[in-house]
Amino acid sequence: MPTNHKRFELSILGCSGGPISSRTCAYLLKPANISYSEIILSVAEERGARKPLLAIDAGAGLTAISELVLEGDSKNPKDNFIISIYDDHQSQYEEFNFYQNTGNLEVSHPFACVGSKSSVSLAPLEASWKIINSITAYLITHPHLDHLSGLVINSPSFKDSKDVYGLPQTMNTIRSSLFNGHVWPDLISEGLINLHEISPYIDEHSMCDFYNVECFPVAHGDIQNGRFLSSAFLITDKLTQDSIIIFGDLESDYSSSKDYNRKIWELISPLVLKDKLNTIIIECSTIDKPPPLYGHMTPTSLIRELLALRKYCFDKKFLQKTISHSAESVVYIQSEFQPLKAMNVIVTHVKEVPAAVNPRTLIFRQLNDLNCKYALGINFTIALPGLSYIL
Repeated sequence: MPTNHKRFELSILGCSGGPISSRTCAYLLKPANISYSEIILSVAEERGARKPLLAIDAGAGLTAISELVLEGDSKNPKDNFIISIYDDHQSQYEEFNFYQNTGNLEVSHPFACVGSKSSVSLAPLEASWKIINSITAYLITHPHLDHLSGLVINSPSFKDSKDVYGLPQTMNTIRSSLFNGHVWPDLISEGLINLHEISPYIDEHSMCDFYNVECFPVAHGDIQNGRFLSSAFLITDKLTQDSIIIFGDLESDYSSSKDYNRKIWELISPLVLKDKLNTIIIECSTIDKPPPLYGHMTPTSLIRELLALRKYCFDKKFLQKTISHSAESVVYIQSEFQPLKAMNVIVTHVKEVPAAVNPRTLIFRQLNDLNCKYALGINFTIALPGLSYIL
C-alpha cells in the first residue's frame, strides 16, 4: 500500500484548464527536507549543486510565486481565486478542505520562510525573483501556451541560462514557433534557453544531485497527421529511489486508440508494488459528457485508466494469473489486495465554466463515486493554485 515517505514537496503555482489566465498549469518540486530559504541562500553563495528545484510546466510563474510569498504562513486560504469565482462555497475554509484528502499527504506552507517577516527578510518580488533563479530545470509536458507562458514572460528575470527538457516534438515546437525571433526573441541562439530532448522509454536524465527524470509520450487530441503528443514525467529521488509521476494534458487510451497510457501503467506498476510511488498528478478536465473532449479526461475515463494500473499491479503480483480478466472484473473489486489503496491522485487541469457551481465539486463527487464502485481505495485530491503538499 502506498505510504507517505515525505521525500517531495510539490507547490501548485497554477492548475486551471483555462480559459482564465495566470492560473494555468505550473508546479515546483523540491526535496521536502530542503527549505526555500536554504535554496535562496545557496544560490546567493553560488553553490550550484544545491539547486534542487524543478519546474514542471510553466503556465504560471513569477506572479504566482510572489502571491505565495506574500501570503506567507497563512494557515487558511485568504482568498483562493479558483474558489471565489463560484457561488457554491459556504466558506473559503470549508471549500478548501473539501477538496483535500490528507490521509496520505500533508498540506504545507513552504514559502513562510522567505517573506519580509521571515529571517531571510526579502520583499515578495525580491524573494520570488531569487526562487525563479533557483530553478535548475524546466520540464515541459507539451508546447501549448497554457503550459509555457510563464517561461516566456518571466525570461527577462533569468540571471543565468535555463535548461528546458521534454520530448523531441515539444523541443522542436518551442524552437521553431516560440523562441524564434518573431513571437519572442531567439533566446536559444542567445544561450539563455537551452533545450534538451528526452527520448521516451530510453533516456533517464540526471537533474543536479537530486533527481533522475524519464519522459513518456501520451495522446492529447487529433491533429492533421495523427495524435498530438503530450507527456508524463517520472521523477525519481536519487538517494531513496522514491518516485512521483506528473502528467501533462492527456486523453484515455480508449479515446485515442493508442497504448501510450498502458505502457506507463505497466512501467510504474512495480514501483507501486514496492511502495516507491505514492502520488500521481493527472488531469480531469470536465465532468462526464459526450465527445468532443479535445484530448482531455473525464472522471469515467480517468477511473478507466486507474483500473488499468490496478490490473497491471495484480498481474505482476500474481504472475499474470488474472490476465484473462477485464480491468472492471469483480476479481479485482472483491480482492483483499488493493494495490492503489491510499494512492494520492492529485487532479489538475479542471476547465472553468460560467456557472455558479465549481466544476471541481462535480468532478470530485463523480470520481469518488466511481472510486467506491470499483473499490480502488484511492485518495483523490483536487489541486488548487497556491497549495503545497509533502508527498
